[in-house]
Formats: sequence, C-alpha cells, structure tokens
Amino acid sequence: MTTIIAEIGINHNGDMDRAMDMIEVAKECGADIAKFQLYDPKKLLNPNEFKKKDWEIIKASEVDDYDVQILWAHCRHVGIEFMASAFDLERLGWLEQLGVKRHKIASRSIYDREYCEAVKATGKPTFISLGMQDDKKEPYSATLHRLGWGKFMYCISEYPTPLNKIERWVMDPFVSMYRGFSDHTIGIAAAQCAIVYGMPFVEKHFTLDKNLPGPDHICSATPEELKALCKFRDEVGQMG
Repeated sequence: MTTIIAEIGINHNGDMDRAMDMIEVAKECGADIAKFQLYDPKKLLNPNEFKKKDWEIIKASEVDDYDVQILWAHCRHVGIEFMASAFDLERLGWLEQLGVKRHKIASRSIYDREYCEAVKATGKPTFISLGMQDDKKEPYSATLHRLGWGKFMYCISEYPTPLNKIERWVMDPFVSMYRGFSDHTIGIAAAQCAIVYGMPFVEKHFTLDKNLPGPDHICSATPEELKALCKFRDEVGQMG
C-alpha cells in the first residue's frame, strides 16, 4: 500500500502551535509521515526570486534545533513518523541526533556532493527528488544512485504544477525509475493517479488553509483533500 507523506514544509509559517496542529491533523487524515523542511533561507535562497510577502514568510518559517526536537517529539506522541529535508550538514546532524528513520535529498541539493555523501554515510533509506535536474549535467545523487543508493522521486519544481505537465507513465514504478511522487499540483488527482499505478510513496504538500500567506499553500492539500486522498489509498488497497 502507498505510504502517504504529508509535506507540511514551511506551511506552518513559523507558528509552532500551528505546526503541531498540522501534525495532529495529518495523523487524523490518515497520513503516514509528517514532513518538514530545515534550512537557513538567507544562505539557501535568493530573495529576488520571491514576492516580498512570500520572502518574509519564508524567513519566519525557519526552525531551529530546539523547534525540530519539539516537532519530532510531538510526532512520536501523536503516532506519526517525523521526516524532514535538511539542506546542510548542520541540519542533517540535527536529524541524525533524533534518530530519524529516513532522509530526503531535495531538488536543490542533488548537485551537492558533500551533502549527498554525508546522507549516504548514514546508511538510511533516502529519497532523491529530481525536480531541479539540469538535463545537461548529471546530479551527484544520480551518480550514487547508479551504485545502488537512494530512491528517485518524480517531481516537477513548479508551484503549482499544471496537470498537463505530469506524465502519467512515469507514475508506474514497473516501467520507470521512480519509486515516489512529490506532488505540487492543485488538487489530488495526480496523487490519486500515482496511487492507482502503485507508486510506493506519494508526498503531497499540506496546509490548514490555502488562503494563508506564503508560496506553497496554493499547491497544498487541505485537510479535507488529504483525508480524501488517504481514504482513496485505503480503498484501492482493498482491491485485488
């Protein structure tokens, strides 16, 4: 059965109470994993690529080591797996200290040799998103993948992603190299398609309210949509 990852990401907007509420709601909806993003926006991102209001939200959404410990502990209390994409060695260290089950290398990190090597050294299952791959240059993570490491996730780094850019055949893990789908479309149709094809992991951005300020809410599932997606997964799983 497909494992559903509720990508909370930065959709808590820096409000830890909201982040913990989102963990609880993700669990209630039937998601298997609650996922966050750990990075220093001033080091990782270019503010000129964002609207001023979005950039302020992105900065406010940065979580520190103590925040991560709180979120991890709350996931354990609620009974849902905690997961995060870290974007540097320091934050990867935070996750390792917590003893997370798995890692994800986000699209922005696939060319970072030092980081990819550090994640590989943990020996833990790892997802590799290829949304920002340059067709003219092989990601370092793909070089490691050829040696039998990591699982690729199908991803288009466009927020939101138009449905007509999704290639359905890629959703079939029996004919493609992908073992997961990171969904940035509006709605849940693409994620449902991945479930029908038997994709082992589906990651869907999640929000409590699409109207909240910030760049990722528009392509995120509401609680009602996430619940419907998990119900769909469960019903498909009952079929022979």
